[in-house]
Amino acid sequence: MILFGLLAGPVFHFVQPGQVLGLGAILGTIALIIILYDAGIDFNPRQAREVGTAGLLLAIGSYTIAVGVLFAIGWYAFAGGDVLVALLFALCLGGVSGAVVLPIARRLHFAPAVRDTLHLDMAVEDTISVLAVSVLLAVVASPNGGWTSVVPQVLLPLPVAIAFGVLGGFVAIEFLSRWQRRVYAGLATMGILFLVYGATQDLGGSGIMAALIMGVVLGNDAFFRRWLPRSTGRDFAFDPSVRQVHNEIAFVLRAIFLVILGVLVPFQPLGIIAAVAVIVIPFVLLWSRRWFLGRLEGRRLMEAGNARRLAGLYGRGLTNAVLLVLVIAVLPSAQSILLPAFLIIIGTDIIMTVLVFLEPVPEDSAPRAGGGLSDPLDPFRAAAYPPVEARPDTAPALPSPRPTQELPESPPEPG
Repeated sequence: MILFGLLAGPVFHFVQPGQVLGLGAILGTIALIIILYDAGIDFNPRQAREVGTAGLLLAIGSYTIAVGVLFAIGWYAFAGGDVLVALLFALCLGGVSGAVVLPIARRLHFAPAVRDTLHLDMAVEDTISVLAVSVLLAVVASPNGGWTSVVPQVLLPLPVAIAFGVLGGFVAIEFLSRWQRRVYAGLATMGILFLVYGATQDLGGSGIMAALIMGVVLGNDAFFRRWLPRSTGRDFAFDPSVRQVHNEIAFVLRAIFLVILGVLVPFQPLGIIAAVAVIVIPFVLLWSRRWFLGRLEGRRLMEAGNARRLAGLYGRGLTNAVLLVLVIAVLPSAQSILLPAFLIIIGTDIIMTVLVFLEPVPEDSAPRAGGGLSDPLDPFRAAAYPPVEARPDTAPALPSPRPTQELPESPPEPG
């Protein structure tokens, strides 16, 4: 899809970047809503208590180290000494993309605690990346300018976001407890999400924070349903097909966005220093993440023997690309960082692919998929809808073949 965008844009000039930049910003905003909503659904307080220390330290430490490395190199090699552009470059690429890493991690042979730690790490890194870039862009786009605009632009809208996020989560729970087996229940749930985002934005709140909070409420319905009297005692469990609709929407959105990204990537010559930096940065990020994971293992905050394997799961992807496009839409002077950032994203994914390919994985090591909403499904691999209830000790009887019989010859018609 990226190659198709490159051919349509920079190579043959069928599409100009200015024609798709606005669409990229709109799709990027939708992608951020879905990313934070997804991160909220995957946040489980019980899981966070069990692996919270390791997961939070890994997310915060890995992101902080990566931002420091990217800012230093980006300021010198790509941003031309512009501190703001270098900081945005670092914040956009600092986080590991859960959309890239988690589908691969589910295929590897990790202990449950390690899988939960990695899952929490991805959710927190996605959230930190989105919020950090959103705060900085709010400051840049503020008419008043300066860091004094952080409070009115970011902190004051939080109460509105919390109120609408909780309200949207309760509405979604009530809706799904009654109609989640209907054909369009998944699409209706996404409609509730975008309605919550729009209402929050119109009232001066933070729409993306409302999406995150709505996901937390929806993903932990067993805890929040105690506050809904009409739902008390209701036998309710999320149907996997509801999450499958979300996965398919994200799949289509990702495909379109990758085409737009290919159109926006400029073909420009890189100097020697910039070219060397593009090659070096993916290896430096790998080494820094491995070093930090080694420190966590040394302090016994993580099971021994997993630092090297987890360090290789550090690819960048959808979240980083979306943030970069939003940055360029707000700050056109940041166009110079798009090509290096694109090459760094591809570089980390190539290295991750090689490391995973070299990792021996037993064929039966893939964890069994659960039945909850927080268990993502592979795109277009959902079970039949509605699910068929069958006892495990019986198998559906196949119709026995009828014996073939010779049909009598029909008498000739008169005339």
